[in-house]
Amino acid sequence: MKDKIVEILRNIYDPEIPINIYDLGLVREIRIEDKKIFIRLIFTANRGCTLADLVAVQVKYKLMKAFPDYTVEVKSDFNEEWDISYATYEGRLMLEEIYGKEAVEALINKKKIEELITANNFRVQDFNPQEYMRRIVEERYNNFKQWYEKHKII
Repeated sequence: MKDKIVEILRNIYDPEIPINIYDLGLVREIRIEDKKIFIRLIFTANRGCTLADLVAVQVKYKLMKAFPDYTVEVKSDFNEEWDISYATYEGRLMLEEIYGKEAVEALINKKKIEELITANNFRVQDFNPQEYMRRIVEERYNNFKQWYEKHKII
């Protein structure tokens, strides 16, 4: 069951960094007890993450859909600061692919991720993470809109 939860979490992406929340290390706890699933999330921008609620809602919705017989609780923990060491090996490789090895080394040396996202010298040429995520969110919205129009559930 935990493997299925991880698979679901790997399909939910950080709104600003095009890496899934599991491999980025934002999922700090997965607990399954009786008929309850508990997930604790942190965020790269911590309290400054304006889209934290969006991520938490996605996690809750997708887990409730996959496990309808379970109660799902998702806690956004703004007290724990994200650290590169939380990222999985795959997550680090993705960060290196997008921002370069120097950026990952800077994160290891405790530089804030917000500084790296906005620093032009760490951007991959012709890759804009904000534009990428905007396009993905727009695509998901259009898919949902088409589904909604087809099913008219409300």
